[in-house]
Amino acid sequence: MNCIFKYIVFGILLLISSPVSAKITVALIAPKAGDYLSQGTELSIGVKKAVDEINSQGGLLGKKIHLLEVDDECNDSMAISTAQMLAVSKENLPNLVIGPYCANSFDVVADVFAKAKIFQIIPTTVNYSQAKTIKSGLVKMLGYTNQQAVDFFNFYNKTFAGQKVAVISNTADGDSTAEAEAIMQEFAKHGKSIVIKHYTYQMTDKDYDDLSEKVIDEQNQIVFLLGTSKNIRKMARAIREEDENFIIFTNKYRATDEYIRYLDRWAEGTYFMELRGKDDNPEFAETLVKLRLSGLDTEGLSLYGYTAVKLWKELVNKAKSFDYNKLSTTLNNKEIKTEFGNKMFHNGAPKVSESYAVYKYENETFNKVY
Repeated sequence: MNCIFKYIVFGILLLISSPVSAKITVALIAPKAGDYLSQGTELSIGVKKAVDEINSQGGLLGKKIHLLEVDDECNDSMAISTAQMLAVSKENLPNLVIGPYCANSFDVVADVFAKAKIFQIIPTTVNYSQAKTIKSGLVKMLGYTNQQAVDFFNFYNKTFAGQKVAVISNTADGDSTAEAEAIMQEFAKHGKSIVIKHYTYQMTDKDYDDLSEKVIDEQNQIVFLLGTSKNIRKMARAIREEDENFIIFTNKYRATDEYIRYLDRWAEGTYFMELRGKDDNPEFAETLVKLRLSGLDTEGLSLYGYTAVKLWKELVNKAKSFDYNKLSTTLNNKEIKTEFGNKMFHNGAPKVSESYAVYKYENETFNKVY
């Protein structure tokens, strides 16, 4: 009954959120609460910045953009219902959907938007199962999460070769399961299966102390933590309480800022994987400087929310239209200027996935080490 009430309220909000005059609508689907609140907030900041920038310059093809933000709670049923309601909305039918951030029912959601001819951009990397979902108006802006596995292995092989690695994931979280599989496969590809083992939080019914003892007793020296932000911070603390020098890797977006606050002194020395080395690309560096001068914090996902809107703007200008089919044709037939430089897309994805950098948290600072 509670979910039904939420859907009714959502429908009412759609009806009253803007005037009835014709407009161009961008919808952002991102979490507003829970484990992924900070990621949703960061994406929102970046998307708002891009929309405000476009509107202040007279709009896009002479039209102002209306931004609609929707919380799907990173929940399967909510994700599908959100997509369905947006697809039939008379007042707020989006020209563009950015998201959803979470992978809930990805193929079903993408199918809903494709059938409604709503262009969709995923502002973060997608996992292997998501990669198999191909729609003409679906853009996987940054490529695939398995690039994280490649960059992790390369850094491991350069810095820690031979040391035993534990990868811990949450079986109830599809993204973390896919990421764990990608890491395991990358080690296997290089003949290193003997030094890596996959664990799950469910092995010990989420008893983090028991799992940390198991990981340490089995002579692992490095752990890559996946799962929800709560999983990651609780597991990291349990491990560091057992061995404060244990080497911990995690994904910065998954861990969130709460990781540092929760672990306090035990956060020292943690390695974080984060999308691309931001200082390596001159065009990207120019975007960063511009955004920082305008007051936008370019750490986290705000940058990718911003660039998702700017990618769509470039497509609209090249196609001279907001039409779904024209944008789709333009995406896959022309070189597209992005904030990362010019790119060619195939089946909605860049031919080369964006790479990950490695940062080590030391003395309250994230220092790039790879």
